[in-house]
Amino acid sequence: MATFVSINNKTKVIVRKQGYPTHCKTFLKKSDGIIWARKVESEMERGLFEDTAKAKTILFSTVLDKYYASCVARNLKALRFIKAHSNIIKASLGQLRLIEVDSQCLASYRDQRLTSVSPATAKLELGIIIRALKFAVNEMGIYLPSFPQVKYPTVSNSRRRRASSTEINMIKENISNPEICVIIDLAIQTAMRRGEILNIQWQHINWTNNTLLIPETKTGQPRKVPLTAKAITSLRQLEIKDLGLVFSVKADSVSQAFKRACVIADIDNLRFHDLRHEATTRLFELGLNVIEVGAITGHKDLKMLNRYTHLNAERLGQKLRNLQE
Repeated sequence: MATFVSINNKTKVIVRKQGYPTHCKTFLKKSDGIIWARKVESEMERGLFEDTAKAKTILFSTVLDKYYASCVARNLKALRFIKAHSNIIKASLGQLRLIEVDSQCLASYRDQRLTSVSPATAKLELGIIIRALKFAVNEMGIYLPSFPQVKYPTVSNSRRRRASSTEINMIKENISNPEICVIIDLAIQTAMRRGEILNIQWQHINWTNNTLLIPETKTGQPRKVPLTAKAITSLRQLEIKDLGLVFSVKADSVSQAFKRACVIADIDNLRFHDLRHEATTRLFELGLNVIEVGAITGHKDLKMLNRYTHLNAERLGQKLRNLQE
C-alpha cells in the first residue's frame, strides 16, 4: 500500500513493494497522488513497472563520457571527431538529466545549432546524441519512458567543382614537401580518400600486378585499388621499403599545404577532397560503369556515386558521336 504524507500543503506519495526500490513523488492534490500510486502499484503487480530513477538522476554528460569510452574500446575510426563534438554537445545539454533529453529538447538543440553550423554538422551531432541515448538504454540498462525522436536537417553536400590538370600542376608547384605531391597524384589517379592514402603501407603494394590493398576503409570493407602507370611512377619517387607506412605526414599537414598552395596559385573554391570527386568523374569519362567505378572508389550505391560524378558535356558528346559512327 502507498503511504501519503502531507508537507506544506502538498502530498508526498511513497510506494513500497518487495523486489522494487522505494518510489516517491510529490503532488499538489492528494487525488492526483492516489491515481499515480494506483498506477505504479498496478504495474508492479503485473510486472510491467519500469524504473525511471536512473534516468532522473544521471547527467547526460556522464552518458556521453561512457559512450565515448565504449567507442575507444571498440577502436572506432572517428574518435577525435566524436570527442570534439561530444564536448560541444555537453556544453549545451551536459547538465540535463537523461530523462530531460526528450524530443523537444533535441529539436531545440537542432534549431539552435543550425544558426551557427551547417546542416551536415547539426545532423552529425544529433547522430552522436541518438547513439549515446541508445547506449544508455542498451548498454547501461537505463529505462526511458519514451525514446526521443527528432527530424534531421536536410543535407545537400553535392559540389560541382572540378579540378583541372593545370590547377593540380600549379598546386604541386607551390608545395615543397615531395610526399604531399605524391599524395595529390595518388588522390587523382586512384580516387582514394585522404585517410586511406596516408595509411598505405609498403607491404600492401603489389608491384607485379600494380594493385594496392586497403585493409581498412570508411565502409569497413577492404578493397584492392588498381594503380595506374602515373600512380606507380609517383610512388617510385619515394624511398621504397619493404614494410611500414609509405607517408610520414599528418592529415592536417596535407590539408593545410593544399590550402596554402591554392592561395598562392590564386585558385578558388578547391578542397583536397575535390580530388576524389575529380578522379571518380574521370573514371566514368573513361567509360567504366557504375559497378567498376564503385569497386575502385569503395562507394556502396549509385546515389553516392552521383554526388561525385560531374561528367563533362563535351566529352559525353564526343562519346555519343563515336558510338554513332
